[in-house]
Amino acid sequence: MNKFLPTRVMGVLGIAVSSLAFAQNYQTMPIASGLNADVIANGVGSSMTSTSTDVDGVSFAFISRDFQLTSSSTALTYGLPVNQIINSVVASTPGLSYILPSYSGNNSLKLSNQNDSGTIVFTTPKAAFKLYMLATTGSGSSTVNVVVNFTDNTSQTFTDVAVSDWYNNSGFAVQGFGRINRTNDTLESGSGTNPRLYQSLLNIDAANQSKPIQSVTITKTSSVQGHANIFAFSADAYSDCAAPTLNPVGALTANTAAVSWTPANGTTATSYDVYYSTTNTAPTSSTTPNLTGITGNSTTIPGLAPTTTYYYWVRANCSTTTGQSLWSFSGSFTTLCAAVVPAYTNTFTPFPGGCWALNLVGGDSTSGPTGTGTALWVQDGYLNNGSTGAARINLYSTNRRGWMKTVPFDLSGGGYRVKFDYGVTAFTGTASIAMGTDDYVQFLVSNDGGSTWTVLQTWNNTNAPSNTLNTYSYDLTGYNSANTVFAVFGTDGTVDDPQDYNFYVDNFIVEAAQLATAETSLAKKEIKVSPNPFTDVINISEFKDIKTLKVTDLSGRTLKTIENPEAQINLGDLSGGLYLLNLQFKDGSQKSVKVIKK
Repeated sequence: MNKFLPTRVMGVLGIAVSSLAFAQNYQTMPIASGLNADVIANGVGSSMTSTSTDVDGVSFAFISRDFQLTSSSTALTYGLPVNQIINSVVASTPGLSYILPSYSGNNSLKLSNQNDSGTIVFTTPKAAFKLYMLATTGSGSSTVNVVVNFTDNTSQTFTDVAVSDWYNNSGFAVQGFGRINRTNDTLESGSGTNPRLYQSLLNIDAANQSKPIQSVTITKTSSVQGHANIFAFSADAYSDCAAPTLNPVGALTANTAAVSWTPANGTTATSYDVYYSTTNTAPTSSTTPNLTGITGNSTTIPGLAPTTTYYYWVRANCSTTTGQSLWSFSGSFTTLCAAVVPAYTNTFTPFPGGCWALNLVGGDSTSGPTGTGTALWVQDGYLNNGSTGAARINLYSTNRRGWMKTVPFDLSGGGYRVKFDYGVTAFTGTASIAMGTDDYVQFLVSNDGGSTWTVLQTWNNTNAPSNTLNTYSYDLTGYNSANTVFAVFGTDGTVDDPQDYNFYVDNFIVEAAQLATAETSLAKKEIKVSPNPFTDVINISEFKDIKTLKVTDLSGRTLKTIENPEAQINLGDLSGGLYLLNLQFKDGSQKSVKVIKK
């Protein structure tokens, strides 16, 4: 049988993620001189008065967001930022930004003709591994040669650097800031995607990386019509003590994480510092590290909280000129679940319960799950009553194999038992139904955290559960591991049977197997509630021992309280659904029974 099933939510036990990018020391390169054109309209008044020329050789200039034709003009919702900061959106340079020159003076080196040239001088010379140029071309693309001039009077030349046309090309650092026609002050928003400024990478040779960059000389080499405009530069600043690169996170436990890193090329560190936090706020040079003086390229972070996501950074300490690196890019990891010492109860509210895994698929009891995928165990109402409060798997076709795996338990104290409620109904409604010919659901236990499994119970078409309340219980004799997990595995085999049904699990409990005196008394009383499901009236055995009966819904809200109840209780005024009968006995013991009203 084939049918549509809603997308399942994936459960996660532990995740390990780490940044693989090299840490960068991005710094802006403010310009002291060399710009020859004001192409950005700003302030109040005609664009003709706040610009000296256009970008494209025709009539269009850029605009700042504070531009107004008159003081009463509507404020713009687009434009270049008033603070002049351009945060690049190029994926390979996260965190890179530029400072545009003042909008009230020359803010572009405009090169319109072949062999037009200009030299941009930087306010503060800086050594760099890489130089980034922010530029665009109006009225067509262009190419330029860039000569990087160092303070020792040497230089490095980059030829045929492409500068794209300002509309619809890739590699842009910023887009969608609009433009204005200088001849008539007509504004164009650019529809959020145009015009564009592009980012060009200039890799500085290793022999030049320690030399401060004094200036750049740019010459237009293309003969096409395009007008090149160079606006700003930034650098990946040179350091002889660079931050390391984080490796993928290693072994994780509930309280520790093994982390490692690769030293930056050319950096010899005497030690490393590690900072970690539950918030992804990058440390600064004044931040106190959590771990210091690490002499190797790895360490284990101790004292962590279970099931918690952490972010971490590493920096190098060197005996060289710059002494200490910046912090690396952040890595992250999520610690594993801590083993629970019973008593433990999971009512599947909230669903599925802390540290339960639902997205394990494939395999069988011999192999265990073979991968992850769409969760087949999902939230539903027990026996199709309501839509929350229980877990169920829908079996209807072929080759569906879904696992529901519990939180780990520490059973080293011994003497525990596990129990839960289970049942089967048709996919829709609450009617009973048989399981398919080769379908089965198994309850399994693992003493080694899920590496190997033992089957405790199998349900199939020969012993299929009913559509009433069924309770499974197993004394865990011999299961004394500090890392015990349980799982419920369901499969509909290879035969496409006509049956379409749900298998439910509810009220999963791990507790001491030794019964308390009151519980032993209850067991001897063998309290029975029938029929279940019921229409209007339920019958209670041993009713003379009951002091108080309370009827509650699954949210815990008390709907009815009956003192000294009789053998028959009329609950005809309740709506159809699932309820709890909370029985308080005269000897002080208590018992809860789930009942279903048709």
